[in-house]
Amino acid sequence: MGRIPRWGRRCNRIHSFGPDGKAGGMIRLISEDSPDEEQGPDLGEVVRKIFEPDGILQKTLDFEFRQEQADMAKRVHDCLQEGEHLLFEAGTGVGKSLAYLVPAILHARLRKRPCVVATNTISLQEQLLEKDIPALRKILAGVPGFEDWADFECALLVGRANYLCPNRLERARSGQTELFEAGQREELERISEWVNENPVEGIRQEMSPLPRGGVWDLVNADSSLCSSKCCSPQTCFYRKARARVESSDLVVVNHSLLFSLMGAGYGPSDEEGGVMFADDFVIFDEAHEIPEVAGEHLGLSMSSWAMETSLRRLHNPKQGKGLLKKLGRTRDLEAVEDASIAVEDFFQHLHVRVLGEKSRIRLLEKGIFPMEVFPPLSRVVRSLVELSELSEDENRKLELKDQAKRMQGYLMGLSEVSELKDDGSVYWLERAGKKNQIIHLRSAPLDIAAVLRRDLFGKQTSIVMTSATLTRKGKADSFKAQVGAEEVQEGIVNSPFDYLSNMQVRILMDCPEPMSGNREPYLKYLVEALHGSASAVEGGTLALFTNYSDLQHTYHHLLPRWKKMGRSVYAQGEGHSRSELRAKLIEEGDALLLGAESFWKGFDAKGPCLSQVIITRLPFENPSHPVMEAKTEILAEAGKSSFIELTLPSAVTRFRQGIGRLIRSQTDVGDLLIMDSRILTKRYGSQFLSELPNPNYESLSFSELFGE
Repeated sequence: MGRIPRWGRRCNRIHSFGPDGKAGGMIRLISEDSPDEEQGPDLGEVVRKIFEPDGILQKTLDFEFRQEQADMAKRVHDCLQEGEHLLFEAGTGVGKSLAYLVPAILHARLRKRPCVVATNTISLQEQLLEKDIPALRKILAGVPGFEDWADFECALLVGRANYLCPNRLERARSGQTELFEAGQREELERISEWVNENPVEGIRQEMSPLPRGGVWDLVNADSSLCSSKCCSPQTCFYRKARARVESSDLVVVNHSLLFSLMGAGYGPSDEEGGVMFADDFVIFDEAHEIPEVAGEHLGLSMSSWAMETSLRRLHNPKQGKGLLKKLGRTRDLEAVEDASIAVEDFFQHLHVRVLGEKSRIRLLEKGIFPMEVFPPLSRVVRSLVELSELSEDENRKLELKDQAKRMQGYLMGLSEVSELKDDGSVYWLERAGKKNQIIHLRSAPLDIAAVLRRDLFGKQTSIVMTSATLTRKGKADSFKAQVGAEEVQEGIVNSPFDYLSNMQVRILMDCPEPMSGNREPYLKYLVEALHGSASAVEGGTLALFTNYSDLQHTYHHLLPRWKKMGRSVYAQGEGHSRSELRAKLIEEGDALLLGAESFWKGFDAKGPCLSQVIITRLPFENPSHPVMEAKTEILAEAGKSSFIELTLPSAVTRFRQGIGRLIRSQTDVGDLLIMDSRILTKRYGSQFLSELPNPNYESLSFSELFGE
């Protein structure tokens, strides 16, 4: 097989997504076309001059010298120079983005190798693109002999379904009477107006509010209609992005897309090396998220909503609309109608007979699904294939083939879940959606470490992982075992912040047991403690929860009281997006924000607008999740405790992430209040206490803290 162009692999990989959006040691790396080490510039010396006291970084950007940042930059350079993997924990405030970006771009330019920077949150992507990468250009422009390198090419890579395809938009508008109802036609016109405003990237995230999924799916670039034959970089946002990525030295991507692509089996050949592109190297920021995100995106995911919507787009007899309205024969329309009924019956069976009153259930037996759904779906696939062969319109042919592949994907997914085909995966069903009516069929590999050891760390390229929370008690053994990177080099630098002076830590020692049979005392205590502590602080407060029910209970009890005070209380899931909640916290300066899940990590608000963080409960993961259940069984067979091996390490890491929301700059000061008294009374509490940035905590009762 000949050498596959880098972009060709990327394009195919992204194009493979379905409607759900899913789809070790030292290595010596000197590419054939790389200059000999003796002939090239001494990049190590360049890195040293940039980060040294009174160096280029300080002179160019007026940044203060941080020894921790200089140490990290040197280790990243050494890793890339020697072709090694590196795990590096850098505490909050080290400036790790520039510490890895500087040596990475130098290495990428000298060796003519693309660098992939993978982040988990949109906020960090925005920080890189809007702040850190422009700063990097200024730094390089100030390095004698490297001024031209400041013009390095950089691109953001997102899944192709996020891009608008003007060609598909025009086709949808011209045939909208066939496919759209009144409300959808209005949404189509809103998208058209947005395009006329010349969006920067042409991705859905630039629209506010976000476009409706049902309409966007018919105009995005995730279709064979968006091809090099029909679209060009001059007219199509996706094609323009492709061209930009093809020539980029630095590509920014999120963890989800990277692992989805990896799970779909695309990428460079073994001979070429690399993870996403030929001869690339990868830097994972927010690397503590790798185990969870990899597990989620290396498995299978299908939903009742996606399947039912796909069939309605082919033919909706109630509205007389759909792709096959004019193209299909009577038997084709009947095939879709039969399949729609079969799919509805299938998921109704799962809803009533399999899930029952449960929101999630692990699948342990093969063949418990009704088989009646398979023949009707197979007939739809045959109809679509036949119609594509009969069509003389090339665009219609491509569209029909796309739909056939999609339906075939559903058949294969249903078969895999029904037969539990992969012994190394765990399968389950779960309900989701606002009304809990959407059923998802899911799977995840049980041994993420084995997959990553082979498909990530086994590649002939350097992998760098960095985060503020990769270790426990100064060691990264637990994390390395989780991701299959047992032999990687590692380094740690602590935060330069003065936590002893700037952070006060208090622990409530008489909080009722949160999981007791009668939760009323706990919930009452929770509400009163939050009200008392948050109202006593002049600035803003972030209260972190481990479940939505407690969060909602607290929000609805505090809302009227805070309105009377003339202050605001906001809650995740109560009408505002995460970015909107952050903006309100910053703007108002004295609000109370209640958050769960994603607010424990990556939420950044500097200054007095966030003067207090409250941890309501120690963040233990739900042990009844199917993946946890299966891993617990495996550990039990080996005579090990899942609590010690899995639950506790994960909770400690999340605990550290939550604490990290408080002090975000050298001048930040704030209070940390921990309400869960188990941190003092349980044996495992010492594991959490040892991770406090300021070990000088004060334990108080409710009456001592609030004077009651």
